[in-house]
Amino acid sequence: MQVEWQSGIDSIAHKTTLEEKGKTIAVLGGGFKHIYPKENIGLYQQIIKNCGLVISEYAPNVKAESSNFLQRNRIVSGLSLAVLIIESAHRSGTSVTARLAKQQNRKVFAIPHEIYDIHGVGNNRLIRDNIATIACSTEEIMKAIPGLQYKKVVRKEKITSKREKIYIDKLNENSQMKEKVTTNKKICKNKEYNEIYKFISEIPCTLNELYQKTNKDIKEIMNILFLLELDGYIEKVAGGYKCITNN
Repeated sequence: MQVEWQSGIDSIAHKTTLEEKGKTIAVLGGGFKHIYPKENIGLYQQIIKNCGLVISEYAPNVKAESSNFLQRNRIVSGLSLAVLIIESAHRSGTSVTARLAKQQNRKVFAIPHEIYDIHGVGNNRLIRDNIATIACSTEEIMKAIPGLQYKKVVRKEKITSKREKIYIDKLNENSQMKEKVTTNKKICKNKEYNEIYKFISEIPCTLNELYQKTNKDIKEIMNILFLLELDGYIEKVAGGYKCITNN
């Protein structure tokens, strides 16, 4: 059966776990008769079919409401060995989950975002307030959890949802635009710098875009960006980084 997946971060986490033959637990924000979003009914069926769990503290007829999800998050964090915050806007439910996890003595990690990224405000604040540890690679997270075995996996260039395909197509479109726009870019002879610098043009480029294009660790990208900025090849602007031209 072909299942159409809802491509939120929670759904992607469940889906990827199933693809890797793992077990996953989904916690509902309503009763079993009101799966939300409806597009995820197929996903929940697949979780159960693969010996996972779908649980709820609500009676079957209780509708999924925003306040229920905030209550639900304490269960999500309580079931977890650790919590990784991917995106978190200002005053988001995700930030609440992180603080609950901290209270429950769970490890909390957060991926750093550009300061102009509205979807990463919460992440940066969690790191600033020492609630979350900065996450620069998968290996760092796995090593921080005692007794957890892991193997290093080469990142797959695989499109798993319509939303991801649209996103990657947009990145490619932006890349083509940037190649056309950049006419007088400074030449950089440092091979290590150029692995990042070649993707930066007169149109601002975000850290997330560079991560998608280069497949390098966030920490390594940030180090090179700092050196490029220091040497006068790029500058930080609203929306990311842009190259400095010879004009």
